[in-house]
Amino acid sequence: MKCRETLVLLTNDDGISSEGLSALEDALPRDWTLCVVAPDRARNATSHSLSLETLIRVQEHAPGRFSTSGTPTDCVNIGVHRLLPRKPDLVLSGINLGGNLCEDVTYSGTVAAALEARLLNIPSLAFSLAARDEYFFAPAARIATRLARAVLARGLPPGVLLNVNIPNLVDGSRGRIFWTRLGRKHYGDCLIEETDEQGRPGYRFGRAPMTFLEEEEDGHLVDWRVVEQGDVSVTPLRLNMTDEHFLAGIAQGAFAEGETWTARN
Repeated sequence: MKCRETLVLLTNDDGISSEGLSALEDALPRDWTLCVVAPDRARNATSHSLSLETLIRVQEHAPGRFSTSGTPTDCVNIGVHRLLPRKPDLVLSGINLGGNLCEDVTYSGTVAAALEARLLNIPSLAFSLAARDEYFFAPAARIATRLARAVLARGLPPGVLLNVNIPNLVDGSRGRIFWTRLGRKHYGDCLIEETDEQGRPGYRFGRAPMTFLEEEEDGHLVDWRVVEQGDVSVTPLRLNMTDEHFLAGIAQGAFAEGETWTARN
């Protein structure tokens, strides 16, 4: 009996021409069937957004390589439901130019694409190269391939995706891999006052001053600290965002079921 081929969907939020996407595509096993569906331009910080009111255009650049005018979330949906011959065995998002650490996962189009795949019950990983200005993609792509192979072989728990942040590694480095939890960081005021071509005032987001907060729980390192020390951070994220501690507090009488909350000055 012939074994079913491994079918993998690749996407990102940096766009179809991103060097990180190409590096990941080149590093994956040759016996996997790859389909690339990525935005036609950078769609960073689009979070988990769908283009509900806009016609999404699709362009085929080569067999198995497509760009869309939509968001990373759109790309996953169009790839899975229209462009692939069947549901893929794996969805890989990245390699992103820059890290997706701490609360940044809530903004990230890279993470959102993996999140959408998990909503469709497809194992998924989001990869980011936590560097600035100079990016060494080849070692990061090898790390990504190792992790993709492991997930394909072992699977993931229901509703769980992996957010992977890789530091710049020298070529040939295997890189130590640590399981981590999301850290926390505090952003300062990063708004810049500017005027447009007509002289109308407005604001633009600049490079945000930020402070990482030390935090460790149950012996697990936080993502930013692991990357800062030159190692690979793998953080399992869950689709279910229910605050179980809050619900437990209700069960213990901290809040009453059916209680009416009244706003007070």
